[in-house]
Amino acid sequence: MVAGYSGLGKTSFIRTLYGTLKLRASAAGGLKNKSSAANLPEDSDKAPTSPTSTSNNKNNDTKDSVSYATGQLERTLNSFEALFEIDEGNDKINLTLVDTPGFVGSDEVIDAHCDEILRYLEYQFDLTLAEERKVRRNPKAVDNQIHACLYFIDHSTPRLGLSDADVRILKRLGTRVNLIPVIARADTLTRAQTKRMKQAILKDAAQNQIQFFQFLSPKLAKRLLAQQQGDEEGYRKKNNKGTGEDGEEEDNEEEEEEEEEEDEDEDDWDPEFLEEKANLQSLVPFSLIAQEEDGVEIRDAKGKLIQGREFPWGVLNCLDSKHCDLESLRSALLSSHRQELKEITYGYFYEKYRTEKLLARTKSQHMAYQQQQQQQQGHAKTTSTGGGSSSNLATKNSMLSVGSSSAIAGPWEE
Repeated sequence: MVAGYSGLGKTSFIRTLYGTLKLRASAAGGLKNKSSAANLPEDSDKAPTSPTSTSNNKNNDTKDSVSYATGQLERTLNSFEALFEIDEGNDKINLTLVDTPGFVGSDEVIDAHCDEILRYLEYQFDLTLAEERKVRRNPKAVDNQIHACLYFIDHSTPRLGLSDADVRILKRLGTRVNLIPVIARADTLTRAQTKRMKQAILKDAAQNQIQFFQFLSPKLAKRLLAQQQGDEEGYRKKNNKGTGEDGEEEDNEEEEEEEEEEDEDEDDWDPEFLEEKANLQSLVPFSLIAQEEDGVEIRDAKGKLIQGREFPWGVLNCLDSKHCDLESLRSALLSSHRQELKEITYGYFYEKYRTEKLLARTKSQHMAYQQQQQQQQGHAKTTSTGGGSSSNLATKNSMLSVGSSSAIAGPWEE
C-alpha cells in the first residue's frame, strides 16, 4: 500500500514498480492480472464491507490492473487495488498494490481519510478471522493482508523532517501495518540534502515514538558488530579470563550463555545476510524517484532503454542505486524481507487485532449478562411472598444457565 499527501508521486511509483515486474503469462497468451474496482467503504457505521466491493460504488467503472499501471496518468480520487501474478526469482507471487488518494484538507478531513485506510486494513484482518472461525477451513485461502505501507514524505515543507500531520497519521497507521517511510520526489534533492532529510525524519520518529519496520533489529545489529570485531573481542575475552578474578569469570560465562540462548534461532543468518540487512536499514527512509510519465523513451549513455528521467544536465536512472533507493526497496519488498514482513503482519498486527476483537466481544457478553441479571433480580423483588421461593429458585437456575453459556462462548460460535 502507498499512502501520503497528495501530489507526491504515489501512483507514479506504482507505475514505475510495475515496469520492473515480470508478469506470468496465461495459457491464452495474455498477462495474468485481475480487475479491481475502487473504493474504500462509504458507510463507517455499517459492518465491515470490502473496500473494493462494486456494490458500494455502482458509479465507478472497473479497471484492468495493467491498464491502470500503463494507461494515462490521472489523479487518484479513489483507492484502487492492482493485482498481478509475477515471477520473482524462483518464486511465484500474487502481488497486490493498493493506491490510495492523497491526504489533503483540514485535520478533520485527514483524520476521516485515515479512518478509511484503517478500516480497509481491519477488513483484511476480518477476512482472516472469519476463515479461522470456519469448521472446515479453505486450504487455498488467499492471503488478503497488507504487509507493508509505504508512507510518502514531502521534503518541500518549511520544516525539515515530519510535519505534525505526518506524525499523527503515522502513529495511527502504525497500529495496523508495517510502516516503511520514503522520501518522495528525491530527484530535486542533492546528496547532502537527502542525508539531512533522512536524519531529521528518523529523529522526529524517535521523539514521537513512531516505530518503522526494522530491516536490522538492534539485537542483530549488535551481533553483526560482534562478528565484524570477532577477532579483537575474542582476544580481549581470553585475556580478561586469564587475568580476571573467579567471580568475573563466572559472570562472563553467564553472559555468554545468555547471548547464545538469544541467538540460538538465528544461527543460519550468515554475515553477508546481516550486512545486507544493515545496508537496507541505513537507507531508511528510502529516497524514491519515479519514471517519466509523458511517454518519452529514456535511454542511457549506451543507448539502452531505461526507466528514468532526462534533465538538461544528464539522464537519471530510477533503478541505479547511485541515483535513488528504488531498486533496494523493491528487492526488500519482493525478495529478501517479503517473508519477514508477512510474519510480523500475522504474528503481531493480526494477533493484536484478533485479541482486541475477542476481548471486546467478551466484554459485551459480560455486560449483557449483567443487565439480564439485574432485570431478573428486579423481577424477583416484585413477586409475592408466597411464590418467592419457587421464583427465586427459577431465577437462580436461569442465571446459572446464562452464566455458563456466556463462559463457554468463543470465537467458534457464529
